[in-house]
This record gives sequence, C-alpha cells and structure tokens, in this order.
Amino acid sequence: MDEEDKRPQGKRYRTMDTIAGVFTHSDIKTKLFGQKGFQFYLFQKRWKNIVGDLMAKESYISGCKGPLLYVQVTNSAFMQQLYMMKGDILKELSKDEIGKYFKDIRFFAGSPRKDSRPFTTVDKVNETIKKEQHRYSVDLSPEEEQWIQSWVAGHVKSEKIRPQFAEMMEEVLKIRKGEQADGYHACAICGALCPPQEKICPACHRKLEKTRKNKVILILKENPHYTYQEVRAILPCDYSLYEDARDTLIHRAKEKIFHKYSADEEKKKLLALLLHRPVSSITTEEANEMLKKLPQKPQKKWD
Repeated sequence: MDEEDKRPQGKRYRTMDTIAGVFTHSDIKTKLFGQKGFQFYLFQKRWKNIVGDLMAKESYISGCKGPLLYVQVTNSAFMQQLYMMKGDILKELSKDEIGKYFKDIRFFAGSPRKDSRPFTTVDKVNETIKKEQHRYSVDLSPEEEQWIQSWVAGHVKSEKIRPQFAEMMEEVLKIRKGEQADGYHACAICGALCPPQEKICPACHRKLEKTRKNKVILILKENPHYTYQEVRAILPCDYSLYEDARDTLIHRAKEKIFHKYSADEEKKKLLALLLHRPVSSITTEEANEMLKKLPQKPQKKWD
C-alpha cells in the first residue's frame, strides 16, 4: 500500500492545489484570469524563458506603455549585454501571446526585484488543514484500543453497530489526544478542552456572555435612560454588549406596544431608551404624540 492510500480520508484532509481550483466550474474564472493585468503578470513570469535564467536573475519586466516594454536591469554590464541581445529578444517576444504586441524595449538601471510568494486564501486554508492533519494523526496505544473494544462489548447490545461505535470512539479519542499534545487544556469552568490561548471553552464563553447580557438588560429595565458610561460604571462591559441589550429591550417594547399590552407605559419606557431621558420626566401625552406612528394591532370588529 503506497503513502497515498494510507492518507486519512474525509473533508478534514482535503486540500486545494491552486486558487484556480476554486473557479473551475464558474464564469468568474474567465473574468478573473482573462483580464489584461493578470495576463501581463503571467507574461512577466515568462521573462526567464525569453532571456534565460542568468539574465532573468539580473533583469525583469517592470512595466509597459503601448508597444514599448520597460525592463529594469541590476547593473550596466548586464544592460550592455541585453542591448546586444535586443534583436533576438524581440524575435522571441514575437512568439509569445502577450510579448508579440511589444515592438521596442527600453532598458534602465535599477535595484534587483524582490520576489515574494503570493499569499492566497487557499494557502491559509491548506495551512489550517495541515495543522489539523498533524494534530489528529496521533495513534492510539494497544491498551486504549483494547479498552474501547471492551467498553463497546459491554455497553452496546447490538453486534451490528459495535464496529461503528468503536470507530467513533477511536476518532474522538484521537482528537482529544491530539489537542492535548498541541497545548489544549481543560476549561476553567467545565473541564472541556479549549485552545491554548483561551482560559475557558467556547460553550462556557457563550454562557458567560449571555449571563452578562441579562445583567445589562436588568440594569436597563430599572433605568432605561442609562447611557453606556452609566451602565459600565455599574457593570464593566463593552459597547457591543450594551447595544445588544438595549436593542433587545427596544424590540420587546415595540412588540408590547403593537399588541397593546400596557401600551402607554411601554411607550414611555421606549422613549426613555431612545432619548436617554428618565421615565419620570416623560408624560403619557408626550409619549403618545412622539410615537403615534408606531404600528399597533387593529381591534377586531365584532358583529
């Protein structure tokens, strides 16, 4: 069995060879890779095929203007050599699908070109996949495999599904071992594994954020006119959490007004939330006048 057959299968282990793979069955491919700018970029890469590897290291295509091609050279000695090769270079350019449009070349001295590998979203995706492949490639010990088989035999009654249970448990244990080897540690609250840079796991983080939001909501229910600075003085929080809690109360007030549940009082609270004014300073007449365009559920007509 070769190395290709030993490679784990599944979505986690798939990679893309090039960015072009994203656009294989899309009209975007033609629009993106058919642009003149991109074609000229590819033409610049073919410069070494025209002048050779040695000259390509000391010169490069820097731009163009109409039928005139600009080539930057690192020093005068190589520039002289390229001047002598100019006729041959133009002849080679005439064979290129892009180079054939250039009728003259202008050489000028300049600094060497700094080549850097282009970074694409595919690179980052493949890098993440490789990290996961390495993380989850930990092998189980014979004792661990034996423990799984014993547990499945003792807890799963149906023999038909025992292999599937065993396989699932093996994969879960491999993930756990790989994460522990990669620096994952127990969550400070629930004990589940969380990334090295975090103190608590994502699930506990969401619960804490929800609890903090509820606390901000309680503060605003008692004092709907409070600004972010006033809420923050009572409970340290960021503005997004304050805004989220305030929007929740605004939505609740509008819903109660629509259904006509204590509409007058809810209008005063809504106005306090919107204007940051105490409820006690807002009269019922003022609230009804300022919010008279809010939709309300029509009354049913009884025969």
